[in-house]
Amino acid sequence: MTVVCGIDEAGYGPSLGPLVVAASAFRLEPGAREAALHRLLQLKDAGGGLTIDDSKRVWSGPRSLAALETSVLGHVALGRGVLPLRVATLLHDAVDFAAEEVEELPWYRERLLPMRLPRRAGLADLLARAERQAELLADRGLSFAGFAVAPVPEPRFNHVTRMHGSKAWPLFLCAARLIDTLIARFPKDELVIHVDRQGGRVRYADLLQGFFPLAPLAIVREKPAESSYRFDLPDRPPVHIQVHVRGDATKAPVALASLLAKYVRELFMESLNAWFAEQAPGVRPTAGYPQDAQRWLRDVEAVVERAALRERLVRIR
Repeated sequence: MTVVCGIDEAGYGPSLGPLVVAASAFRLEPGAREAALHRLLQLKDAGGGLTIDDSKRVWSGPRSLAALETSVLGHVALGRGVLPLRVATLLHDAVDFAAEEVEELPWYRERLLPMRLPRRAGLADLLARAERQAELLADRGLSFAGFAVAPVPEPRFNHVTRMHGSKAWPLFLCAARLIDTLIARFPKDELVIHVDRQGGRVRYADLLQGFFPLAPLAIVREKPAESSYRFDLPDRPPVHIQVHVRGDATKAPVALASLLAKYVRELFMESLNAWFAEQAPGVRPTAGYPQDAQRWLRDVEAVVERAALRERLVRIR
């Protein structure tokens, strides 16, 4: 069989909060075509199922959390067969992530992992849409095969960025770890992994070969709109990796990965904003992007300086 996956991120640009990189995976039954999967992006009102779209089209601020949450948790329920009711359960198999990382940060320590789910979505609607989504996928010879997510809290983001001299490295490392996770999770399936391009890089062969030095790598093509590679690993079908400009708008698994990454980041940011609102009553919440982050940091400056939090709170790039 073929498993078609997508990888995308949320939080690469902000000055506050985590970077989150995520992957989604769909299984194609024999005879099913990948194009049928990507056409899920075009369904009006998701066909009554779960929205799959670029997170920038779904998320328009906290009031849109219910729509984002319905799609993400609905797909989690399809993949796991159970709905997570706490953030700790949602993140229990997150890649390279341990509870100790957030327990060291006061804005996450007591709030994040125990946080109840869903936050805003209606449970009956979520489950009904998940059931309908399973039908929509089955009609196309598809099934949802699961998520993987790699949150990078602020101290680790800063450490990796300092070590390599670029904030692109935390993103590259997470994407590589997710590729490795997908290869291990689907050892008997041909894998097609779509990755949303970040920045202007066109050539990824050296990066991929550096992350997977023992895997023979073939360059299929490297063009401005798409770069394509193939790993021919022993004892398994090939692994195809395709890096696309605007992959989150054209490849359904990339779009769904963008929704998961955005949702997990928003859970982190909800915890961060709530903790600081207790410490500095009246402070308006922030999404963490540079201009507003400066406003917010001025508003909470006394708290940050009193507890010497800046080094762990503010990202260096």
